[in-house]
Amino acid sequence: MHFYNITLMLNRASEQRRLHTATHGQAAREVIEHIARRHAKVYAWVVMPDHIHLLFSRAKPLANVEKFAGRIKRLINKALAMRGLHKLKWREGCVSYLVDASTLAQAKQHILANPVRGGLAETPDDYALGGAPEPLP
Repeated sequence: MHFYNITLMLNRASEQRRLHTATHGQAAREVIEHIARRHAKVYAWVVMPDHIHLLFSRAKPLANVEKFAGRIKRLINKALAMRGLHKLKWREGCVSYLVDASTLAQAKQHILANPVRGGLAETPDDYALGGAPEPLP
């Protein structure tokens, strides 16, 4: 199993829209659910105002993590365009954190607690744009 912990960020210099709004957040949620059904085991995810955290694994390693992240961003923009909304401006690539079987639980807790640290919710369960669809291995 190959583990990944990535963050996709909006281009803060040129993007004023926010991901956690109902329209943009729902589009991001749908894409993450699609990724979880078809491309990866998703252990934790959260959509924050200007970034998305995603903790996942795959049986086969990704040849290029940034290319995979780019695909997610393109799918989100496609979902927005289908709703008649403007595409988002993303920062190039992604931030990738080292994670392995021994650090998965800590990474999952950190991701799910992000809305609490950001003042968007009192508990991780109170935040609608995050989740943990797969149990940790």
